[in-house]
Amino acid sequence: MPALSALPALLPLFNALPGAHLLLSPDLLIEAVSDAYLAVTLTQRENLLGRYVFDAFPGNPQTPEAHGVRTLLASFRQVLATGQPHEMPPQRCDVPDPDHPGQFVERCWLPHNSPVLDAHGCVSQLLHTVVDITAALRDEAHLHDSHAREQTALAEAEHQRQQLHTLFAEAPAPIAILAGPDFVFQLANSASQRIFPGQGLVGNALLTAFPELADTPILPILNGVYSTGETFVVQEMPVMMARYAGGALEEIHFTATYQARRDEQGAVDGVMIFAYEVTDQVKARRGVEENREELRRFQFMADRVRDPFILMRADATFAYLNPKALEAWGYTADEALHLRVPDVDPIFQDDVFRQAFARAQQENIPPFETLHKRKDGYIFPVEVSMGGLLLSGQPHMLAIARDITEQKRTIDALRESEARFRTMADAAPSLMWAVHPDASVRYINRAFLNFVGLDDEQQYAALSWPSYVHPEERDLTAHALTSAIRNRALYSLEHRMRRHDGEYRWLLAQGGPSYYPNGELYGYVGSAIDITELKQANEQLTRANVDLDNFIYTASHDLKAPISNIEGLLHALTQQLSPTIQQAALVQPILDMIQGAVDRFKQTIDHLTDITKLQQEYTPTTEQVELTTVVEDVRLDLLPLIEETGAHLEIDVADCPAITFSAKNLRSVVYNLLSNALKYRHPDRVPHIRISCRCEASWLVLRVQDNGLDGVQQTKLFGMFRRLHTHVEGSGIGLYMVKKMVENVGGKIEVESQIGLGSTFFVSFPA
Repeated sequence: MPALSALPALLPLFNALPGAHLLLSPDLLIEAVSDAYLAVTLTQRENLLGRYVFDAFPGNPQTPEAHGVRTLLASFRQVLATGQPHEMPPQRCDVPDPDHPGQFVERCWLPHNSPVLDAHGCVSQLLHTVVDITAALRDEAHLHDSHAREQTALAEAEHQRQQLHTLFAEAPAPIAILAGPDFVFQLANSASQRIFPGQGLVGNALLTAFPELADTPILPILNGVYSTGETFVVQEMPVMMARYAGGALEEIHFTATYQARRDEQGAVDGVMIFAYEVTDQVKARRGVEENREELRRFQFMADRVRDPFILMRADATFAYLNPKALEAWGYTADEALHLRVPDVDPIFQDDVFRQAFARAQQENIPPFETLHKRKDGYIFPVEVSMGGLLLSGQPHMLAIARDITEQKRTIDALRESEARFRTMADAAPSLMWAVHPDASVRYINRAFLNFVGLDDEQQYAALSWPSYVHPEERDLTAHALTSAIRNRALYSLEHRMRRHDGEYRWLLAQGGPSYYPNGELYGYVGSAIDITELKQANEQLTRANVDLDNFIYTASHDLKAPISNIEGLLHALTQQLSPTIQQAALVQPILDMIQGAVDRFKQTIDHLTDITKLQQEYTPTTEQVELTTVVEDVRLDLLPLIEETGAHLEIDVADCPAITFSAKNLRSVVYNLLSNALKYRHPDRVPHIRISCRCEASWLVLRVQDNGLDGVQQTKLFGMFRRLHTHVEGSGIGLYMVKKMVENVGGKIEVESQIGLGSTFFVSFPA
């Protein structure tokens, strides 16, 4: 292509070329600029010609993320070096705002850079062509400007046509001129022939050369331009065409300008086509978009997991690292762009990696332990699972890594702890055991092995522990243990187990859950003690209690008749004695003493009967009893004694919940405690008694506090017929009966005494 400086007459023609073009020297100095380029860049020709292109169009400092200037410079250098055109992807390059110095107007371009070769095939100039794709309105303005320039160009003298043809013929972009309404190829430059090699274009009508275009939008576009004279621009239009004569049809994409050619009278006599084939760019962009969407879905998933996701290529580079992976290795996202697998795998071997990569394409690789290395050189253990993944048609290997440093420490600590436990357990005299969560044997101590007569726990596990349990309790024991494990509850059971000599011994087995630090169940750990002798002693005690109850019942029953006879004889004697004799100094006191002894004996018999009933009343009839009502009833019964002693009674039970107890027994409990507080008052203090109630854990506690006599002994206070103070009349049976009543329902009674302050009774009822 001849230099425009050598052909001044061509400058107006170049200036009027459709589309935005810059003609640059090899030093990137602006030699010519088309009118369209001036329009879209808001510049003036006199401000551009002769200037270094990036001085004329510097980058916008307010958009550091836009790399248009740097990318464009790289493209220029590539074209200069290779002598081949370069189609660039869309670029962001803002242009200075002439109305607001120091500010820029946003612009996005579709650039194309082509070499202009001299007669020796060397690059003499660069043709920089851009399409402004910023907005549709600017595209319309560009079309109108192009139309005006085309009208001016067509008015030029015919003698410049051949020079224009020469320029077109050597242009790097495909240019064709179709003449007449049949659209006969008058010109098809070399770039056009490169797209359709072997096709005879010049001299043939369009549909003769390309009959497949008959049913495509191409023909209506050409007819529209020819009939109206208006320029038409298409972007990436797909057309099914054959590149070779008789060849198969394929989809080819063009970005093209269809512009009317006019004769000297201004009439349209043909159509000029300025086109770029963008098939590869379209396919590449579609592939990129598909890849981006696929990768975007993968990233969306990977960014939300708690473990490092590592996507590797076959060359041991990373296609993607999620934030957890970067965090685990201590790298930033920018640093990770240059990482390879050997940088984070301290035991990396190339052949092992290749084998793993190939295997991952066939199957998922089970979890295995390996080592990873942080940026600071710290090496830590990980558990890795790997599998193959196909992205954009390319094989990848996905690894999910989990840092198991703490797990390793926990296991080591657990092993050490278990070793200490075994040492301690083997020294214990009781039978120590541990089972897995499935109730299988994990460990038994030396005492347990000696009990069953085995050498090690493996023998015990092989024989199955239920085989040692008595057949009558075997199912119960297995069910109790598995149920406790399932509910994470405490395990406690009495059962018989066969000793090494064949004798079944009673054991009390108790255990509870043990957990790993992460909350996972380790198993159950417990102990068992031989309670055979205790069971036998309890059976003997039970028999003794039964015998005692029978004795008490028999004694009380058999003594009722004799004492009744004695009382009857005493009454008969009294009736037989004359009043004079009864009034004698010694007779009446003796009679009164005999009657008192009879009354006390009868009372003792009644108490023995009550005790017998209490001994047999293991499950008394209970109901919901309001303590407030009971306390008030007892207060009224004891009101004469309260007034006589001047006692101050403080009652705080209004908020106490109902008590599940026998109503008559609860009244007896309150009556005994309150009457004792009055009877055993301190001679030097006015009685002060406080009755209160409170809830403590699983207990409902009745509290009776007095300031009476102190120094009580709890072990003796609740004994049968035990009296600590003899100056007050009593039987010594009341508190014993209170204790039995409370214990029969699973409760308890306790007392605290402070010297000089009095005593406090605590009665605890199950809540």
